[in-house]
Order: sequence, then structure tokens, then C-alpha cells
Amino acid sequence: MIRRAFNLVELMLATALTAVLLVAVMMSLQASFHAYRETTESASTGVVGRIVMERIQGLIRNGIDFAPYPGTMSGVALESNVLEIQRPDGSWVTIRWVPVTGSLHWEDDGADWVLLEGVTQLPRGETVPVPPFALEFHRGRHLHRATIDLCVVADDVQGLEIEGIESPRLRLIGSAMPRNTAWNP
Repeated sequence: MIRRAFNLVELMLATALTAVLLVAVMMSLQASFHAYRETTESASTGVVGRIVMERIQGLIRNGIDFAPYPGTMSGVALESNVLEIQRPDGSWVTIRWVPVTGSLHWEDDGADWVLLEGVTQLPRGETVPVPPFALEFHRGRHLHRATIDLCVVADDVQGLEIEGIESPRLRLIGSAMPRNTAWNP
């Protein structure tokens, strides 16, 4: 006996298997896309954060004078949301963390612009923000070491937060001392 076509049961079974396979492929593609997007956003934030960190450390190494100063001469450590650096040409640069906007600002000769966004200063598990700058002074007002502690969340992950994926946090910690302090202790 020769069969000429598929019967209805075989067609329904083939259609059901095809639908299951298509759903599985779509779910894996969606998961892959979300993982790719989260990875690229995290990498982008990491690269920009490291560039900002290197720039601030370079300014500290080449800086002549620094502010704010400790409240007393005996105070050697100071945590602050602001770091002021006098460059060798005599001009001042101010780097300021603005908690309301979650951004790090650069102020130079009256001009103000955003240096880095997504600076939350909330390490994992913490509820109180950590100041981004810790300054150690030696003999009154001479900066011995500055520590930069930035907690950065990718600012372009609103879609991930809506979908329930936790936005990646990056904590960048660096320390630098002025060259004149390093060579003339």
C-alpha cells in the first residue's frame, strides 16, 4: 500500500515539535542578547572609569597644591566629595561628586562639565555613600597621599533594571602621591 501524504496526527506532532524548538531558540537568543548587552555596558563603564581614574591620578602626581585642607593642623586625614588641584601652570582644577545627579564633575577656569555619570558611591551591601576622595596630609597642609574610591554603575542600563537584571557595579580604587612629596619627603 502506497501512502500519498501525511495524516493529521503526524502534521500536528510535527507542528508542535517545530513550535517547541522555535520557542527554545527564541528564549536562548533573548538570553544571549541580554548577556551581551550587560557585558558591553559593563565593559564600557569600566574603560571610561579607568580612564577617569588615570586622569585624576595624573593630576595628583603633577599637582603643586591641594584642597580642601584638614580642619586642624593635627588632622592628617580628610574624606571629601571635592578635590581641588593646583596645576604647575598655577591654574586650579576642581573635581566634585554631585550625589543628587550621581555624577563626577570637572571644573576648570569657570567651565563645568560632567566627567563620569553613574557614580553612586554605594558599595554592595552599603546604604551610606562613601566619599570618593580620602586625603592624607603631612606636616599641616602638604598632601602626602590621595586615595580615589569610585563606585560606578553603568548609567545606560535602564532596560536591564526594568527586566529584573541587576545592573553591574564597578568599584575603582586608586592611590597617588604628588611627585614633590615622593622625591622630597
